[in-house]
Amino acid sequence: MEMEESARKSTWDVNAKETNSAPPFEIAIVIDSREVENKRNELGGDPIRHLSTALSNAGLVVETDDGANHLVYVKIAAPLEVIGRAAEKLRLRKPTNVGLDVVFDWERRDAFSRQPLGDALFSWTERYQCLIAIVNTVTGTGNTSEPLVKKLQDAGVIKEVMPLHQEQQRKWLVEHWAMRWMDFTSQPLDAIYAYFGAKVAIYFAFLGMYTQWLIFPAVLGIILNLTDQGALEPAVPPVYAMIVVVWAVVFLQFWRRRNASLQNNWGMSYESEELQTIKALTKEQQGALLRGAADQEEVYGANVSDYEAKVLGREEWLTRIRTLKNNMIAVTCILCVQLPFELLYAHLNKFAPNDLIKYILTAVYILSIQYLTKVGGQVAIALTKSQQLVNKEAAANSMIYKVFGVYFLQSYIGLFYQAILHKDFSTLRSMLAQRLIVSQLMSNVVENLVPYATYRWAEYKARKAEDQIKRETGENAPDSHVSRMDKEFLTPKYEASIGSDFEDGLFDDFLELAVQFGMVTMFASAYPLVASFALLNNLVEIRSDALKLLVTMRRPAPRQAASIGAWLSIFQNLGVVAIVTNCALLVCLYDDAGRWKIEPGLAAILLLEHLLLLAKFGFSWFVAEEPAWLKARRIKKAYIQDHVSHRLLGILEESSQEEILQAVQNPALA
Repeated sequence: MEMEESARKSTWDVNAKETNSAPPFEIAIVIDSREVENKRNELGGDPIRHLSTALSNAGLVVETDDGANHLVYVKIAAPLEVIGRAAEKLRLRKPTNVGLDVVFDWERRDAFSRQPLGDALFSWTERYQCLIAIVNTVTGTGNTSEPLVKKLQDAGVIKEVMPLHQEQQRKWLVEHWAMRWMDFTSQPLDAIYAYFGAKVAIYFAFLGMYTQWLIFPAVLGIILNLTDQGALEPAVPPVYAMIVVVWAVVFLQFWRRRNASLQNNWGMSYESEELQTIKALTKEQQGALLRGAADQEEVYGANVSDYEAKVLGREEWLTRIRTLKNNMIAVTCILCVQLPFELLYAHLNKFAPNDLIKYILTAVYILSIQYLTKVGGQVAIALTKSQQLVNKEAAANSMIYKVFGVYFLQSYIGLFYQAILHKDFSTLRSMLAQRLIVSQLMSNVVENLVPYATYRWAEYKARKAEDQIKRETGENAPDSHVSRMDKEFLTPKYEASIGSDFEDGLFDDFLELAVQFGMVTMFASAYPLVASFALLNNLVEIRSDALKLLVTMRRPAPRQAASIGAWLSIFQNLGVVAIVTNCALLVCLYDDAGRWKIEPGLAAILLLEHLLLLAKFGFSWFVAEEPAWLKARRIKKAYIQDHVSHRLLGILEESSQEEILQAVQNPALA
C-alpha cells in the first residue's frame, strides 16, 4: 500500500514538473504539409517556421515532429511563469489561501491555494485555457495584427489543435482506475480531476455514487422477485414504488451534498450559475445585454435603469413564448412520427415467434431511436443557435433540455403504450429487460469497439499512404510504423453523437444514465428487477467509460463545470414524473387483475400519490444541500468578504467616481 501511494505521488507531483526547465507537451497543432507547399507564396514564406518562431517568442516551448501522410505536429509546452502571466492577463479568478476568489496575480502567487493532487498552482483546465489563449493570440511577422493560428486555419494549413495525453499519468489511471474491476465503485476522483478536468470528474463521481445507491433497490427487487409474498402480494407493488421514489429523492439530495464537497475540494466557486454567467460575459456581450444605457456610469454601475428593465423584461417573455412554441411544434411532430412506429414495433414484438426475434427487433428499434435522436438533436442545435444565450455552458444546458425532451418521448412512448393502453404488463416487463440488456451490449459496441475499429482502420490507411509516398520517392525503407503523435491524431474525438457544437461525449453518457434512471423510477411498480439490471450495467459502465477515455479516445478538452448542470434538473423532474407514472401503472395493474374495485383502488392510489409528493418535498427539506462543515466554511468566507468590503469602502471614499470607472473599464491601469 505504501509503495502504491509513493507511486501515485511521484506520478502526480505536478509541482516538481512545474519548476522543471522542461515542462511536458500538453497540446499539439496538426499541420498539413501539402497545404504548406501550395500556399507558401500566399502566406509569405514557411508558415511552420513562422508559427514556431511566434510561439517561441511568446515564451512557449515548441518542438516539431513529422508524421505520416504529410502531417506535421507542432507540440507545445508552457513554463509555469508563462501560464501565470497569461492567467493574469485573462483575469482568471482563483481561490486564495483564506478562501476568497480573486483575480490571479503572478507576483502574489503564493497567496493562492494549490491543487488537491500534485500541489500544482494551476489545474489542467486553467493551464489549457491559458495555453489556448496564448496560441490563439500570437501574430505573424511584420506589422500585421491578425492572429497567426486563425490565419493558417482559414488557409487550410492547420487541421486542428488538440490536447495531448500524458503517458505516465495515463498509464497510472489505466492501472489504478480503468482496470480495477474488483474495486466496484471506488475511483481516484482527484486524479481524474487532475487529468481530465472538472466536467469528466463530476460525471464519474455521479456515476459511482448512483451505482452505490442502486444496490438497495436492486437487492430489494431481487428478493421480491424470488420470494412468495402470499396474501401480501397485492401490497408489494405500491410499497416498492413508494420506496423507489423516496430513494430517488434522497439520492439526489445527497448527491447535491457530495457535489458541494467536490466543489470545495477542487477549489471551485460556490457562486450561483447566474452570477458565473454574468462574469463570463465579454464587454461586447454586456453592451448587447445592457444596450440602451444612457452613459457608461449606468453600464458599470450597480443599478439597472427603467429602460433596461423594460427591454430585458420584454426579451425574457418573448424568449419564453418562442421556446414554448418550438416545444409544442416539436412534441406534435414527434407524436405524429413516433406513434405509427411504436404501434408497428408493439405488434411485431407481441407476435414474434421466439425470444431471439424479440431481441433482434429491440436492437433494430433502439438503433432507429438513436438515429431519430440524432435528427432531433440537429433540430435542437439549430433552435439553440437561434437563441441569444450568454455563454457556451448556457447554450449546452438549453440544448440538453431540448434533446432530452425528444429522447424522453421517443424512449418511453412504447412503454407507456404497453402499460396504460394495452395493460399488458408481461410484455412491458419483457420489453424493459430487453431494452436494458440490448442497450448495454450496443452501448459497449458503439462506445468502445467502434472507436477502436475506426482507429485501426485509420492507422492502416495512414501506413499504406506512407508506404505509397516512399515508393513514389524511390525511398527503400521497411514498412512504415505509426508514431505516437500519429496515434493520438488518428484516435476518434470524444464528441456527442448529435454533434460537437455545444457538448462533448459526456452528453451521450449522461443521456444514457438519465434514460436508465427513468426506467428504474417510473416503472418500479411494474418490474422491480429493473434496478438490478441497471446496477450490473453501471458496474461495467464505470470501467468501460474509463477505458474509452484513456485508450480509445483523444484526450478531451477540459471544461470547467461546478455541477452536472441541466442533468440534475432532468433527474429531479424524472423523480416527480415517477410518482405520477407509478400511480397510473398501479391503477392499470389492479384494475386489470381485478384485485379490488376501481373506485376504492383509485382513491387509495390518489392518497399514495399525495403521500409520495409529500415525501419528496419533505426529504428535500430534511436533507440539506450542503454539509454543515461546508456551510461553516461559507460563513467564514462571508465574514472575510465583509472585512475586505469595509476596507474597500475606505478606498472608495478616497477616490473619485471618475477614477473608479476608469479602473473598472481599464483594469491594467487600476
